[in-house]
Amino acid sequence: MIGEIRLAWWREALQGLDAGRVPAQPLLQLATSTLLPAGVRGAELADLEDRWLGLIGSDTLPQAHIDGGGALFALAARLTGGDADTARQLGRHWAGDPGPLPSVAAPLRPLLGLALLARRDPAEPRGSLGRQWRLLRAVATGR
Repeated sequence: MIGEIRLAWWREALQGLDAGRVPAQPLLQLATSTLLPAGVRGAELADLEDRWLGLIGSDTLPQAHIDGGGALFALAARLTGGDADTARQLGRHWAGDPGPLPSVAAPLRPLLGLALLARRDPAEPRGSLGRQWRLLRAVATGR
């Protein structure tokens, strides 16, 4: 219940950014000074709250979580100048969708790296040389 209350506060605070109401919260002040001037609205950020709400008290991965990952990465693509549809695919993969990863142009390579890091191979440790190599190759080449 406490998690739901916290998410409701964040949703309302993010929606308030569009109306010029900025609480004395450092992350919201940073969002106001960097994201809003770049064209990202507080309401769009508040919509991401659904992504987390579905995870509270659930043992299964809800579709809203996967869709939310796509929405998050699409917003990031808007900030970096990348293709939103490709970024949406990367975000869905990052959130747990097992679909294939697309090749990406330079602006989206950091997002490709995040999507690759989300792959969980229990036989391979998180900091293994093979995993680091795949991440470096993806960021350098886009594949």
